[in-house]
Amino acid sequence: MKLKPALLAAAAAGLLFAGVASASPLTTVTVDGVTIPTGGVTIGVQLDRDTLITAVGDQLMGVGVVSQIQDFTSSTTTYLQPCATTGCSGTIITDVFSGLMVRSIVSGPTGFDIYLTGGTLDYYIHSSMPNLNTGSQATDMANATSGTLFLALQPAVFDSSGDTMHIFVPGNSLSQFSGNAQGDAFLNVVGGDAGWVFNTNTYATGYNGGMADMSFVGNAHLAPGGDFPVGGSDDVFSQTKAKVPEPSSLAMLGAGLLLFGWSAWRRKASKVS
Repeated sequence: MKLKPALLAAAAAGLLFAGVASASPLTTVTVDGVTIPTGGVTIGVQLDRDTLITAVGDQLMGVGVVSQIQDFTSSTTTYLQPCATTGCSGTIITDVFSGLMVRSIVSGPTGFDIYLTGGTLDYYIHSSMPNLNTGSQATDMANATSGTLFLALQPAVFDSSGDTMHIFVPGNSLSQFSGNAQGDAFLNVVGGDAGWVFNTNTYATGYNGGMADMSFVGNAHLAPGGDFPVGGSDDVFSQTKAKVPEPSSLAMLGAGLLLFGWSAWRRKASKVS
């Protein structure tokens, strides 16, 4: 698996953070019916389906379903995909990615390094499993985006060429590659109901002092037979945070502290008199 040094450093930093925080009890927040650990989090997608990229100018896009959300310090699973068949009931999280354009393909002795620019990655909440293999890629993506926007992400730039994702494809053919292609990126939160949980700026991109909210590592292989010819899995890592108190809550806390201070002063004054 070939990953950028910056991403390897980010992963190491995440593991170090997890080790330091290992003594802390697990805390969570719930957004749109999904329980999220506060601290180190892994969002795991067991199956993504995406387009096959073979040339400069191709677009990487596709759909998937989140299989689990896990606290990576304690390995506690706080969300588990409830079912897998189209139409089954339960809280389903789909992911949709698009707009990642191939800027450069560099061939080497063991495979190809592909650099992409732009892109989005969004997660949606559904009350039942949408049909993601309708016979039309456009319809699959429309179905995946038909729920409530849970988390909206944009890949972060990591070099002077404006690249936002790197993929290594093994072998000597992009159209008929063997083994697993490996992808990596950094991601920034731009919206969604759970955006405030993941908006932490904890990963250094290694370029121009940039920071990102999440890091992404994925793999893919040829998987003919569906609407998208490539299938794979991926993990997104984040250092999440607990909810900041609302202004009204802070005001009530301040008022309570003032009242406590005034009561203490009154008791002291009455003792003196």
